Amino acid sequence: MIKAHNFPPQYEKIVDLLRGYRAYLVGGAVRDALLNRPIHDLDFALPKDTIPAARLVADQLGGDFFILDSARDTCRIILNAETDQRLVVDFTLFQGKDIEEDLASRDFTITSMAIGLEEEDELVDLFHGARDLEEGLIRATSKSALKDDPVRCLRAVRLAAQLAFRILPETREQIQRNQRQLTEVSPERKRDELFRILAGPNQSAAVGSLQVLGLDSYVLPGEISAHRPGRLRNLETLWTLFLQEHDQERAASWSKGTLIHHLGRYRENIREFLDCEWVPGRSVYQLTFLMSLLIDLFNREGGLKSEQITDCIPLSNQEAAFLLQGIQSSQNWLGYPDGNQKDPALTVHRYFGEFGQAGLAGILISLGENLHEQREKKEQQSWITSLEQARFFLEGYWDRYAEWVDPPSLLDGNDIQQAFQIPPGPEIGTMLATLREEQVRGGLTHKKEALEFLRGHLPLSGRSSS
Repeated sequence: MIKAHNFPPQYEKIVDLLRGYRAYLVGGAVRDALLNRPIHDLDFALPKDTIPAARLVADQLGGDFFILDSARDTCRIILNAETDQRLVVDFTLFQGKDIEEDLASRDFTITSMAIGLEEEDELVDLFHGARDLEEGLIRATSKSALKDDPVRCLRAVRLAAQLAFRILPETREQIQRNQRQLTEVSPERKRDELFRILAGPNQSAAVGSLQVLGLDSYVLPGEISAHRPGRLRNLETLWTLFLQEHDQERAASWSKGTLIHHLGRYRENIREFLDCEWVPGRSVYQLTFLMSLLIDLFNREGGLKSEQITDCIPLSNQEAAFLLQGIQSSQNWLGYPDGNQKDPALTVHRYFGEFGQAGLAGILISLGENLHEQREKKEQQSWITSLEQARFFLEGYWDRYAEWVDPPSLLDGNDIQQAFQIPPGPEIGTMLATLREEQVRGGLTHKKEALEFLRGHLPLSGRSSS
């Protein structure tokens, strides 16, 4: 019998409401219950009446109800817990005449188990998934499991990395035998599985497995370079240091300790930045790992074009712009811009003016790359230089944002048009940009000063001022 202490607080109420529907808890929640891991999402399989059952739970617990697939009576409710962490609960019909046929149609033994709600939490485990959990194995439920849905090839890699499990040889053979069918899968489904991999943990291990199994070219616009997983490990090291509380042992090496010394004060800022959803369902954390994954493809002869990325990995315009800006900023931020170090505030202003928040991601990626070089070549001075530069940029962004990055506007376009009798056009934008740079230098604080500056520093031949 499985205890419910690691289930969400709403679980017992949901179980009580589903009595009489012959429902089963299935999938990842059962796996995580056996592994004694926290459970954040629930999946229920029912022989019939999925929509009435889901509506009942949503109505009684105050959740939002959605139909995902009306033809298959698949639906979802979203409940908000007291901690503001939402709980996603899915309801599906049996795939087959009973729970046994439903489980037989699933992907891997460790997710082909069920808990019967009518039988006092009885575990249904036809394929010895509990044993495979104990032994740390990823095993396909049937010989046709990966042929039935080739995206499961990618899912095997993700599960193995996240759980630190081993994919059995016969399942690896199935992956290699069926992976060509991934060309027939929609780019959106492959993208979603890729982003689940990039959500971690152990992204570098997953990327290494994608390489070894030959899966990388099916989800990325080119093959990953051989050294890329090793560099991703260094990026994971940075995430561990930034996203978790300080641990003396974790930061014991010289390079890690030096990083904490220089950038530790920005741990909370970095954590909030990486946790932020850039678009619904995809975080800055995931997009930053994708940037690092694609850097080598940009650096190859001819370079990777943005349309090649979006053809392979469907992204919104907002995501694509963030991705490209992050990669570009990561490759030149240490020397940005040449010859302007005498005016550090202006350096920060121009950098974030060009790259925006993607510039933060670029700095973090570059630190991961430099950490790799420091480890490989023991270039300690280079590491210190990059950390000092990073601290300088992060200080400018998070401590002096209103001074250096985005100072308050003293004039707008209408003010300039009225003062200098200039028609609308690109010249006004140039004047505003020049004015903001002068603000960053610390020379202007009032509207009158701004107008005087423009009169004295911009060519306005033949134009009168009011």
